[in-house]
Amino acid sequence: MAPSKPAPDPANAVRSAVAAALHRWRSRAGGLTRVRVALSGGRDSIVLLHALHEARRDDTSWALQAHHVHHGLSLNADAWVAHCEAVCCALKVPLAVSRVHVDRNDPRGIEAAARDARYAALQAGATGDQSKPASGATIIALAHHARDQAETVLLQLLRGAGPAGLAAMPAKDGDLYSRPLLALPHSAIAAYATRCGLTWIDDDSNGDQRFARNRLRHAVWPVLVEAFPSAERTLARASGLQAEAAELLDDLAAIDLATISSTDGDSGEDHEQELVVSRLQRLSPARQANVLRYWLARHAIAAVAENTLHEWLRQLGTNNPTQAIRLRAGNLMPDVIVYRDRLQLAWPQEAWPAMPWTGEPSLSLGGHCGSVEFVAGAADETLVLRPPQPGEHWLVRRRQPGDRIALSERSGHVSIKNVMQNAGIPPWQRSMWPLLICNNEVAAVASVATASAYTVRAAPHATEAGGRGFCCQWKPAWQIKTGSQQ
Repeated sequence: MAPSKPAPDPANAVRSAVAAALHRWRSRAGGLTRVRVALSGGRDSIVLLHALHEARRDDTSWALQAHHVHHGLSLNADAWVAHCEAVCCALKVPLAVSRVHVDRNDPRGIEAAARDARYAALQAGATGDQSKPASGATIIALAHHARDQAETVLLQLLRGAGPAGLAAMPAKDGDLYSRPLLALPHSAIAAYATRCGLTWIDDDSNGDQRFARNRLRHAVWPVLVEAFPSAERTLARASGLQAEAAELLDDLAAIDLATISSTDGDSGEDHEQELVVSRLQRLSPARQANVLRYWLARHAIAAVAENTLHEWLRQLGTNNPTQAIRLRAGNLMPDVIVYRDRLQLAWPQEAWPAMPWTGEPSLSLGGHCGSVEFVAGAADETLVLRPPQPGEHWLVRRRQPGDRIALSERSGHVSIKNVMQNAGIPPWQRSMWPLLICNNEVAAVASVATASAYTVRAAPHATEAGGRGFCCQWKPAWQIKTGSQQ
């Protein structure tokens, strides 16, 4: 009888996973300069730090560091810092400690607030270090493993998440974060810790079943694994399939977005700032919902509830060219508004004061209002203003009651409201739209119209240097933010 093969050492799986991750990191553009381990002091992060330290013995071309975030939520938090310091001292690994404030009254829950504070500290520590030799050369290594992934899938499923949520945690999250142990079972992590004689701390909050993950871990997971022993592996695999599905949905949404975005008549470029509602309605309901989610995400707007999204689509289905619809995305978020068959974002706006213009190339109206730019010439000659003349007083201000502009000698003065209506400026933007005033007379509506008396054609004796004139343009804050035009 042939001798039986010894059972594989599960601790070797950790070494192999770390070696594979290092190979990936070194192979990327720019190579690898530094790995910073997010070190909580618990078993998983201690194992990851130790395994990376062991791997670095054979390759010292990269630096290893650790970063502990002190949340201040536990009476034992200072003891955890001391433990991390002792471990890093023994391994001769530099340790950074960040102390953060966590809002205990955050409406999303203390877990979400702590997570956001932790990731902000980790990112600031990695990107704010001036000793970093090159951009993109640092990796923040997170110690999540397959059971963490399986728990996340279950929690997202119980929250009613779609493919993006069920995809759970990616092994690679952008260029900064990486989870080298994500495919490993919890048993491999535990075996490595035992084999290497590691010590760690246990977070006292891990037993508090007021938190959803702890309830799942202590009350549900043991029963689930007893009934389905492969649950950890199969749920983690399911997350990968959901990630593929989410990627395909995004690809489809990108195709649909290109077909329903408004098009600039001059450049022919699609502007994702505006969607054409009549084109959106030609898609199936499922594709409408998918592309709308994608569009909101591209503008960094948090996902709205499923019933809210379908109520939006119901209202959009009743839209007619003369109807205006305002859809609320949530507090501190822009509203989604339909006007003249265009679905747009109405970003928060602030009042801004009138300010004199003395020839500067740009005037800032404030963080939420953007700026007014004065540029030479314009594609539309009717918008080009003559150069200012000595003794004139120019200023930029918002519209006031009774404002009128003379666009031609035949038409006489017309109301600014009518000019804006004809230009298709949405009602919610009109009160903030900049006007250029000369000696108390409206000389121009920024980017829209110029009074006939102030055009270049009205000043035939303008000097050659100033004969080209200039154009007054408004660049709203949201246009600067998204890179698209309104």
